[in-house]
Amino acid sequence: MLRIKVCSDKDIQEYSQFHDYEEYKANMEIWLIDYQMKFTRGEMFGLNQLIQFASKVPGVCHESMKSIVRSTEIGLNEHAISRSTFKRLVWKCIEFNMLTAYETENVYGSQCGNLYVFHPYPTF
Repeated sequence: MLRIKVCSDKDIQEYSQFHDYEEYKANMEIWLIDYQMKFTRGEMFGLNQLIQFASKVPGVCHESMKSIVRSTEIGLNEHAISRSTFKRLVWKCIEFNMLTAYETENVYGSQCGNLYVFHPYPTF
């Protein structure tokens, strides 16, 4: 994975490949229609959570894996996922070219999480 520096939310906005939330939402619906059956039930819960976190800046999520996995525990108690399930869903999304994951570093050079960037559907 490529490592990038993220100092503020403005740095994250340049990675968005969508004009607005509506375009992002439409693209994610098409992705899910085509690839939903390739994910397990737990992976789908994690993917839906990742999609929700990426709605502030359309298509870009800069939350830690811990926050995303924990949020599924808080919001959907019976559908909690593990870190390995989340990693597996990220690798599947990368394989389908649905998203790109970048390692990020803070101003001191140490890793501070990942940046998940969703791609538009190729033939939309």
